[in-house]
Amino acid sequence: MDTAKETLNKVLHPYYPRDAHLPHYVPSTFSASESLITLGSAVGVTIIISYILISRARTQLTCKDKSTLIWMLACAGIHIVLEGYFSYNHKNLAGMQTVMADLWREYSHSDSRYLTSDPFTVIMEGITALVDGSFALATVYGVLTDSPVRYPAQLITSVMQLYGNVIYLGINYMEGFRYTNPHPFYFYGYFVFLNAIWIFLPSYLIYDSCKYIYRGMLIAKRAAIVKKAN
Repeated sequence: MDTAKETLNKVLHPYYPRDAHLPHYVPSTFSASESLITLGSAVGVTIIISYILISRARTQLTCKDKSTLIWMLACAGIHIVLEGYFSYNHKNLAGMQTVMADLWREYSHSDSRYLTSDPFTVIMEGITALVDGSFALATVYGVLTDSPVRYPAQLITSVMQLYGNVIYLGINYMEGFRYTNPHPFYFYGYFVFLNAIWIFLPSYLIYDSCKYIYRGMLIAKRAAIVKKAN
């Protein structure tokens, strides 16, 4: 009897692998479209806040500066709020009836490790929430105030994002994408497309950070040579 009940608990959910153990799972109250609209609304609010901050910046911001600020503010919100929520509630997430739990249940079609308290995922997301989120905010501050802290903070944030995402994707790849729903919408829409954003944008910002840090060090070195010569 217990064995039959355990078998039912393993399969009464829509996630992969189909034998993932989720005895506390309950269906979401939001549909997929409602979850995406909720997330889109949050992104919209982030953009509005970004433009309010941009209007109060101490210096004239370029298009690249504005784009970086919007991206980093969105990152801070995702890392601290959404991923922080996951890190704190990962043990009960599959059975919680909240908006954020619904968002995670929806995304978990692309990776069920978010519902099974997978050790790597919990540790990775906890570090991301605390460290990446903090340095993303430091980058926003650096952009708004034209502070030298901007590029080191931007570099640290982007390297951690890229490094974490490569490992995260790599483990799923090495295990044959067993945690991902093979339906094209979930595999290509959620797993590939959404994670590709966290590959390409951090890669560009790493290049951008290194370029400006190199220039700054070069200017400082030349100034030191001139000072020494005088």
